Amino acid sequence: MLKQSIPISNLALQPFTAFDPDGVLLVSGEGVDHANPMTISWGMFGIMWGKPVAMVMVRLTRHTWKFITEAPDFTVNWLPVEMKAALSLCGTKSGREMDKFAAAGLHPVAGSAVKSPIIDESVLALECHTIYRTDLHPEQFLDTFPLKMYADDYHGLFFGEIVAAVGDERFRAR
Repeated sequence: MLKQSIPISNLALQPFTAFDPDGVLLVSGEGVDHANPMTISWGMFGIMWGKPVAMVMVRLTRHTWKFITEAPDFTVNWLPVEMKAALSLCGTKSGREMDKFAAAGLHPVAGSAVKSPIIDESVLALECHTIYRTDLHPEQFLDTFPLKMYADDYHGLFFGEIVAAVGDERFRAR
């Protein structure tokens, strides 16, 4: 499928199903040769501070933590359904032990607006400039159900202004 630039105002993305069924790839780093992909299944899309924003979550214990805290940006990439095994690998293996791009058969390429690469095989890639970061703290939870998902390694939340999108026609609003 042919990918093309999609104006953010024309992006067709359903926020409640965007991470279903198998997640998407978060990529962060200082370029094609220094980046790491990680499968994410939690996050949000919407408007914050008058900007189109993607919010992604990364635990402090993940190898990706180093990349996303050092890079000024990140990308969010949707793979075609036939690449489910690549999503699984990037969600179960660590970049500390392997080159996940090579192992998953993925090719990082330069985006148009951020340093972090996009995935060449993606059907949609959002390029996001990090504008805010905060960490979850257990004493701030007003309900206890989320605490069941944690031992001690809480997520950091990264808010990125979506500055560019590239994808196939199904992601362009009509």
